[in-house]
Amino acid sequence: MAHRAGLDPRGATHAAARRDAALRAARSAGIWGLLIASTVLAALFVPGFATSTNLGNVVTQSAALGFVALGQTFVIAAGLIDLSVGQLVGLTVVLTCALTDGRADLLLPVAMGVLALGAVVGSVHGWLVNRLAIEPLILTFGSLSILQGAIFSYTDRSVGRAPEALRWIANERLLGWPVAGLLLLVAALGAHTLLRRTRFGLRLLATGDDGESARRAGVPVARIRWGAFVLSALGAAAGGLLVAGRLGTGYPNAGQGFELDAIVAAVLGGTSLAGGRASIVGTIGAVLVLGVIANVLNLLEVSAFVQTLAKGLIVVAAILATRTSRGGARRPAAARAPAAEAR
Repeated sequence: MAHRAGLDPRGATHAAARRDAALRAARSAGIWGLLIASTVLAALFVPGFATSTNLGNVVTQSAALGFVALGQTFVIAAGLIDLSVGQLVGLTVVLTCALTDGRADLLLPVAMGVLALGAVVGSVHGWLVNRLAIEPLILTFGSLSILQGAIFSYTDRSVGRAPEALRWIANERLLGWPVAGLLLLVAALGAHTLLRRTRFGLRLLATGDDGESARRAGVPVARIRWGAFVLSALGAAAGGLLVAGRLGTGYPNAGQGFELDAIVAAVLGGTSLAGGRASIVGTIGAVLVLGVIANVLNLLEVSAFVQTLAKGLIVVAAILATRTSRGGARRPAAARAPAAEAR
């Protein structure tokens, strides 16, 4: 019937894919344009901002959030949320510094251990959401409290020391470029490839857009959601390693606020809180925008509470924009067809 009317479902699918790609490019261009504009304005009006040392510091200080935000992007794109990442960052910081206590020979096994711990935390989240149908918001909020309790049961003060190698990775430069920024670039390229060039990424976007339709199309929704939570936790653990290197000691409150910052970066970069849409390029751009804003406010000696207020307003605005754009309706079937092709 559709063919008689001159309509090709496959052509409609490709047209929808092209429209989605154009929208992603426009959103990414928008956030990177905002980054350029904010950087130029800061260079013109904020004393001390435009030095090479300070610009390198912006990248270095943004790298840890970048790793956490990359993981959060996958979770939100799948139609989920992970509020536990901040405390997982904090637990990683405390364990890394306490277990290594400055010893370089212990850095690799401890780093592998905390990354494995992150994977376990993400696996538990995925299992509980899939098997017991627990709301991700409630589940990960509970995990936040559990992880925070674990941190403060272990210590209520700074413990241990970060090895010099980790401090070098987190703070120094290689051929003039921040090492942490280079690592984030590599991670972002990998994340972009995973999201846009693999069956996992296509299925994840289909799951976030309409989980039930994706399931009927043969997408292993439970496995995809599990994978999204694991990636989120791995991003938090990797970010925690960089925070440990930056601080140099196991500060128990080191991860406070990362969960909100990561959500802000993801949604500001074009990831829909309703799921089904994400941009790794946009997330990295948003991380750098937040880094520039935080750096400017620090240089101007503006209260940190004002920064928290601004981030909260961004989240609320993103939620309202998402509800308005979706209008309570699902996307047309042609736009969801890639779910079937991802099989």
